[in-house]
Amino acid sequence: MTVKIKNHKLKLLSTCTTILGFAIPTVQADTTENFFVRLKAHYEQAPKLEVFGLNYHYLGLGNPYQSWDYQSPARYMALRMVEIDLKKRQFFERDIHHFPDGLTANRVQFQNDNQSLFYDKNGISLGRGIIDQGMNTFDEFKSQVSMNLDFLAVTPLLEDSNLNNNTTMQWDNTSKTTTITHATPDNESVEYVFGENPFRLLSINNLSSQKVFIYDNYQTTNDITFARSILKYYDGSSRPSFVHRIDQLHLLDEIEPVRFVVPKDFGPIFNESDKTLISSEIAPDLYLVTSASALRNNLFKVQGNEITVFGGASSPERAEETINLILSQFPNRKISSVYVTHPHSDNIAGLLPYAKRGIPIRTDEYTMAAIGDYPPFSEEIDKFKFQKIEHNALIDNIEYFVLENSHSKRQSFVYFRDIGIIFQADFLRVGFDNSIPQVIPNFTISFIDFVRRNGLKINRIVSYSRNNDISVEVMNNIYDAY
Repeated sequence: MTVKIKNHKLKLLSTCTTILGFAIPTVQADTTENFFVRLKAHYEQAPKLEVFGLNYHYLGLGNPYQSWDYQSPARYMALRMVEIDLKKRQFFERDIHHFPDGLTANRVQFQNDNQSLFYDKNGISLGRGIIDQGMNTFDEFKSQVSMNLDFLAVTPLLEDSNLNNNTTMQWDNTSKTTTITHATPDNESVEYVFGENPFRLLSINNLSSQKVFIYDNYQTTNDITFARSILKYYDGSSRPSFVHRIDQLHLLDEIEPVRFVVPKDFGPIFNESDKTLISSEIAPDLYLVTSASALRNNLFKVQGNEITVFGGASSPERAEETINLILSQFPNRKISSVYVTHPHSDNIAGLLPYAKRGIPIRTDEYTMAAIGDYPPFSEEIDKFKFQKIEHNALIDNIEYFVLENSHSKRQSFVYFRDIGIIFQADFLRVGFDNSIPQVIPNFTISFIDFVRRNGLKINRIVSYSRNNDISVEVMNNIYDAY
């Protein structure tokens, strides 16, 4: 297998410098000092950007464990419009994501001198809520933007005042490329590959983070030459994780103040940093576990000496906190199972603390298989026990329904018939304010149709994410807005 960069082929040789597992034959052709003189002279001609806008679109390879089928992740389409002021440390970004399941997010984030905020104009999950991101957002954002412009991506190399000691150089006589391996102040190892005739950056390989960026299709617009096409490979993948195309780079005098104005009907602003869990009884022997922001919500049911937890966990830390809270409240009971709706990572990533305690995972057969293949569990999967549920299953007077839908190949929900409560994840994505999203996917309508067709009487719907008290009225309003 080969990876082509224009007319160059990088073949696998274990003793050579590698990109994506493919190596570069090395023959010294120039002194390091002479090369760096040419390198710096070349990039001195690059534009000195302070305030600029960047518009680009890309295809992203979906996370297998956020896809319809973890075995066949689909790509999504995204558009991004960025404005950044490097001097004032301000930015604005509008990000439109078209997901394969029918969701379209229209997200805005910005940072000015006073605030760093995030909201979704389509109201998916957040409703009209606004997240306070804290004032440490700029540096990460700047780093992401810089990697999309070849002449900014080389900045860490050019700004190193001790290049001779922190770099090694290798020359490939066949492809006429020079590879510079740079040891960064953060103890990362980064390879830069430069081509000749014309001299330009071809790729960057961060060996420490396993991220590879391949730059191509150089064009000149408004006297600025830059690579318009970027392939990004993450985690050693042989398939590009992102296929980027830059549509426009334009210089600005400033970011207009209107960019930092939140629409009047949005608010309040909230901070998700308070993740302290609280437990409250919402029906006889049925308890809700949540935090101030309701970012994640679990239920647990006490039946005799046993407790069933509903909803997985997005991290092992969250699972540990949930388990400890439940057992501190009921020290003489034991958790007999934890129920998971579907195998997306935010639902299953924290299951290991349950497995280590010998607590079975209750879920459908497809989700069981996905959990068994989840890479972070590979070394400890033998600790997992499962309780398989079927569609229309009745366990301890609790009903389980397993549906096919466009969000996940199999996705289930729980119905407590005697008290009219449903626990679900992602079928209904509603902000904490119960406002109606601007985009309603087909899988949401299919869920509501199923509830109505089967005559499920509902007093309250608890969602695993963002909202733990969705009413029938809100559900009906969503349906009517479709």
